[in-house]
Amino acid sequence: MEVSQPRFTTLNHIHFSNENSPSESASFHSFTRLPLELRLRIWELSLPCRRRLLTLHLAHEDESVSGLGHGYNISIEQLPDAIPQSNVCAESRQAAHQCFRLPLRVNTNADKPLTIWINPERDYLFLPRLNVDIRTFANFIIKLKDSDPKGKGILHIAFDSLCGTSVRSLKALSTDLGSNIPQETITILREWALGLQSLWFIHLLSSESRLDAGPSSGTRNYTIKGLNRSIPIFPHAVEFELFDEDIRPYQPSLQSHTVYYSPKPAVQAWEAMEDKLGIRSDTGTQPVRQISHVLAATARHGYHRRASAEVRCAKTMDDYLQLEQDQAEKFFSNGPGSLFPQWRETEEQKRTLLSAAGFWIFPYGTFDTLDKTLSGKACQNLSDQRPGLGLFKL
Repeated sequence: MEVSQPRFTTLNHIHFSNENSPSESASFHSFTRLPLELRLRIWELSLPCRRRLLTLHLAHEDESVSGLGHGYNISIEQLPDAIPQSNVCAESRQAAHQCFRLPLRVNTNADKPLTIWINPERDYLFLPRLNVDIRTFANFIIKLKDSDPKGKGILHIAFDSLCGTSVRSLKALSTDLGSNIPQETITILREWALGLQSLWFIHLLSSESRLDAGPSSGTRNYTIKGLNRSIPIFPHAVEFELFDEDIRPYQPSLQSHTVYYSPKPAVQAWEAMEDKLGIRSDTGTQPVRQISHVLAATARHGYHRRASAEVRCAKTMDDYLQLEQDQAEKFFSNGPGSLFPQWRETEEQKRTLLSAAGFWIFPYGTFDTLDKTLSGKACQNLSDQRPGLGLFKL
């Protein structure tokens, strides 16, 4: 069957295409004669090493439905690929569980919950639309910590910084921390927070933000012609690679960038909880975690910011870009953009600026100096920034 060629070239396609090409396989029939330590090391080196973003929905437990019995209920948006080494032999399974050592039971569309295995050093847990109290959140964190043979629990966590429900829940975590919460629970939470390595606040804009239309209207950066193709598109995907800098030539598009609402309240709410736990206080106890802001245009349905279409694979990414291109043509031919022919995108820009399924990563404090438009929407001058890039494998 003939495979259709994509209409748009993306950074994802260019970066990951080489590893998708077939390679010659080799056989080594004397593997079992090697020393055990060497065999285990080989199995370890064969394990998946790419980072994963696991999108989980945490809620108060309905025991009649979930049957998990932990005081909380977890569902997952997209299951990660199975770890092949877990099902080869006892040795490969041992190596796999030394790396992917943290079991997490989640609800799916199946009749019974299933267990996924987490690598705390490489996996990030994203909790969008957070709507739980401090007891439920603490139960979740403590269960993960207790399930880890190394006693660490999850080391990378992400929250939704644009959803009002998430921000209110984060504020409530600190407010309710002293309300009949056992001291033992507070001690464990403090220990976990001190060991946390990454704390991301994910800011998902509407898909129209690349066109400066819809909810983002009134915030246009006039240095950009046509689509702002530099804004990464946030898909339904799990595996990603992290780059220190986005290599694409996007700099003009950051002079005045739509943020819509400030991401600062979510960060401030978390810092208030740390203060309640005795972290960041006059005692000199400082966390090691690195706070980062994540920014992208959503390509997921069901979120607070609408998506024109969903992206789940290379084919749907191509469809998304075509739909976006059609919307742009309509906007500049018959819509408000027709009054401003100077906004039209050049053919050179279409060819040279690749879209990317992923997200930008900005350091803590990036959005401390927001500008407000006449419509009350927030913009940020990011022209002096070189954001990192998370690039999803579709």
